[in-house]
Amino acid sequence: MTNRTTLDQARADLAAIESNLAALLAKKIEASKTAASFDEWRSTHGAIAAERERLTVVIEGLEPTVAAEEAGQAKVDLLRRYEARNTANQKLAARIKADLTKANNIVLALVRETAEAAVEDSRINAALPDDLEPLIPADFIARGRPGLDRKELSKTKVWLWTNARNGMLIGDQDAVIDLGNGRGKVGQGSGQTNCVAALFEQVEYCPEEPAQRPRALWQLALPQPDGPGLVFDGSKCNYPTDVLAELARGARANEPRERPIEIELRPVQPAATEAA
Repeated sequence: MTNRTTLDQARADLAAIESNLAALLAKKIEASKTAASFDEWRSTHGAIAAERERLTVVIEGLEPTVAAEEAGQAKVDLLRRYEARNTANQKLAARIKADLTKANNIVLALVRETAEAAVEDSRINAALPDDLEPLIPADFIARGRPGLDRKELSKTKVWLWTNARNGMLIGDQDAVIDLGNGRGKVGQGSGQTNCVAALFEQVEYCPEEPAQRPRALWQLALPQPDGPGLVFDGSKCNYPTDVLAELARGARANEPRERPIEIELRPVQPAATEAA
């Protein structure tokens, strides 16, 4: 049995003892009616009180020991987690470099091809005769959502109550009292409104939906797989020619280069000065 188990058991036993003592104290007056019953009560109370004292001593002795043991175990567990996480981080870092390099190569090729296609689309569309529809950009074909025209699903004729004075529809049709011959009323007294039944065409339809243009594929940013910068930043590229220029800049930035060398002067000792 571990010290923690012993401590927990002692605490549970002490709680039970405290409960027994409370119940025993409630019987003290009844036990005092005769000398024999009171002697028995006092004997029982003394035994329970002694056990409470013993358990209290056990708990006070074990608590520092258990606290020290658990602090030591927590330190061991933290070190184990630290070492496991450090090993996992090294593996993850290698994956980030490798997988991000692969992903960037795929996406950069798509960005370049999309930009070049957009430049060619623009040139062709500018020269098209009137009888040809302009080319739709590949990026929109892949990621855009074309607009939808309104589509009627059904038509039915319905009779509805309207205000006899201005022809407006009555909001609560069920509240109108039918007076016959296409006449009705709603409300009472000064609040009464005369109604007239009118024929309406009820149309069930899907509403028109505008086209949704996606944000240009090239307006994304790709992180360096092995450094803090960006391989490509298209966030400020509004035209495909901007994209091609940014791709060229990124290629130049990735070329190997020597580290810059600079010179500084540090005084070793104060310079001698002439007396005034």
